[in-house]
Amino acid sequence: MPTTSISKTRRGDKRERILKAAEKVFASKGFYPARITDIAKEAGVAEGTIYIYFDSKEDLILSIFKDKFDEWMKVLKERLAACSSALEKLRTIIGTHFTTLYENPHLAQLIQIELRACSAFMRGGSAPEMRKYLRIIEEVLKEGKERGEFRSDFNEWLAARALLGIMDEMATVWVLKKRLSLPAIVDDVLEIFYKGIKGGV
Repeated sequence: MPTTSISKTRRGDKRERILKAAEKVFASKGFYPARITDIAKEAGVAEGTIYIYFDSKEDLILSIFKDKFDEWMKVLKERLAACSSALEKLRTIIGTHFTTLYENPHLAQLIQIELRACSAFMRGGSAPEMRKYLRIIEEVLKEGKERGEFRSDFNEWLAARALLGIMDEMATVWVLKKRLSLPAIVDDVLEIFYKGIKGGV
């Protein structure tokens, strides 16, 4: 393997190690209390090494979110491609959202709680990712309307944001209270949402 390829691979591995360490530290300590030195110690690198890859704590947490989000959307699109109806796709969106967070508690803590403490995130640092997600939901809702599975008289732009809001709130309740199992409420959330958009109403 050429030296440049080895160098790129090592840089990629080190970046990934730093991101995994940061995810763990942010989830356990919180975004504001966490220090770069904590992350460096967890990753087994010098503090200065982190700044080779990331400009700040905000850059770190946003990078974690964007990398994880890309993986999440890739899995979701693969699952949606195997669905035969818009309703099945809606269930897949809800199920993937809940199981992704439920099976990755550090990621859930980071997305539902710690990212909200990051001013760059709240100022729109996640906007491109969220637009992609909402566009996927909107396309499923539009498909359901065109196929007669859903009513034709609702606003899919608004409905997509309503569904995302429901999923986001349930995930936050789970992170804070642990009073419910996210995978166990997939059908409940689907039923509540579907009653408002189903055809024949």
